[in-house]
Amino acid sequence: MPDNIDKEATTARLNELITGNHAMSTRWITDEELDANPELVRTLSAPPPKGTGKVRLVEFDGVDLQPCGGTHVASTREIGPVRIQKVEKKGKMNRRITVVFEE
Repeated sequence: MPDNIDKEATTARLNELITGNHAMSTRWITDEELDANPELVRTLSAPPPKGTGKVRLVEFDGVDLQPCGGTHVASTREIGPVRIQKVEKKGKMNRRITVVFEE
């Protein structure tokens, strides 16, 4: 991961994804299927909601697929324009990116 993230270029890419109006869909897999597909888990700081025997996958068509138990917009266009406000280094491989909504 680069030390200096280009805030303007990354903001432009985020807004491009948002205006792409990618639909959100869900499907379910078993805990065992998730264990067999570790590439679905993208962050260790927020583990997938396991333990009930099934895990919900949330997919934004053509953009992302991850296990998640939270709420989501129906499509990326609902998010509206955003701007990267701050990038913080949180270790050798981690960055915290603060994104704010534009009016």
